[in-house]
Amino acid sequence: MKVLAFGTVGLAAVILAAGCSSSPTPMVGQQSQAIQGGSVDTTHDYAVGVCAGNGPGECQLICSGALIAPNLVMTARHCVDTTPKEIDCTSSANVFGAPYADASNYYVTVYYMMNQGSLGWYQAAQIITTPGGEGTPICGNDMAFLLLSDNVPLADAGGSFVTPVVQYSMSDHTRYSTTVTAIGYGDTDAVTEDAGERHILENINLVCIPNDAIIPCGVQSQITNNEFVSGNSTCEGDSGSSAYEQTNFNKNIPVSFGVLSRGSTSGDTCEEPIYTRTDAWSSFIISTALTAASAGGYTAPPWTQPPPPEDAGVASPDGGTSADGATPPPPGTLGAPCGDNTDCTSGICESDDGGQTYVCTQQCNPANNGSDCGEPNYQCVTAGTTDAGPFGYCFPAPPATTNPTQTGGCAVGQSDPSKPVPWKTFAFAGVYLATALLRSRKRRSSER
Repeated sequence: MKVLAFGTVGLAAVILAAGCSSSPTPMVGQQSQAIQGGSVDTTHDYAVGVCAGNGPGECQLICSGALIAPNLVMTARHCVDTTPKEIDCTSSANVFGAPYADASNYYVTVYYMMNQGSLGWYQAAQIITTPGGEGTPICGNDMAFLLLSDNVPLADAGGSFVTPVVQYSMSDHTRYSTTVTAIGYGDTDAVTEDAGERHILENINLVCIPNDAIIPCGVQSQITNNEFVSGNSTCEGDSGSSAYEQTNFNKNIPVSFGVLSRGSTSGDTCEEPIYTRTDAWSSFIISTALTAASAGGYTAPPWTQPPPPEDAGVASPDGGTSADGATPPPPGTLGAPCGDNTDCTSGICESDDGGQTYVCTQQCNPANNGSDCGEPNYQCVTAGTTDAGPFGYCFPAPPATTNPTQTGGCAVGQSDPSKPVPWKTFAFAGVYLATALLRSRKRRSSER
């Protein structure tokens, strides 16, 4: 089924088809879950509530979304186009239908509560969906954007806009972890109708990513290569919400692997959420972001540009290109900025400048002059002595032009915003309808 959001009765029946959606008792329609097992989130305002109705707070349909640019919200297509109540990816009947409403009937809020009409609301001016009109298959294509009439100030977005994973694959585990954070406005479980308040749940394991080397999906009929599954977390009303890569999230850098499409339920538990991958739609997302930047009169986000070439050179203090033309190492690798040991593949995060900056490193023998660091631009800096003798850690050597009175080291800059999380097939997709409660309790794929 599709997840219902707070919405009108007409919206409710249609929305159930493709995602996780839910609706409160007084509402009609489908809705997505409200992050079961999570807690109220008043902080991460880039995770927005999506409302279709007669005005701010007068929601007939409720979904969730992510603010990826000042005037651009990424959400699920089943939140704007009608779908069947239950989703079967093998059926030719599981396709998108007509739009629910005009763009002017959609509003988003950066405030953590949707049952109010005055705080943090912005109106949509245009709806942009994945290519293909009515008749487009739901599975693998469940992504849409709301282009807003006005730009959301960075401060109102909580100080950050969301970076979708489009420059690299979410299966690049040198960059991305396999855990995520879910943030949405859905129900708190499969039987409680309380969508409309933002909740958060962290450290959710990815369950499967098609063709991934670490967590592949095996033989699947209810998931496409454009999707992934995470552990239990989202419910009706969370449709359109993002799965935020955990390591970057821990550093206050929101990086999205994809948008919630659908899931299933068992008793009072929402299970196996399925997300539409951003890396599968990178060209579409980038072109949409460029259109939004032109409309909003601001410079397009850096992630709309091709990624820089890989280089193990020394990073500059701001985390950008270094004096020798090198780019920073990928997150988690030798020389990459880090916050703690868990950020590093080696499990070692150390500082060579008295604690001002930290980088991923590895142990070495000072007597080997850095040869055991494995990189020509690295030196072994003595850190202490054991019964076996002195030991040290590998740090970037000072460039040849560096003032000899300065110490070597790599300044910590923002790590490359990207890291992933998995999926599963749900019965609701994430939309929450307001007046009539339309829910599917069957163990079939459905929109949240």
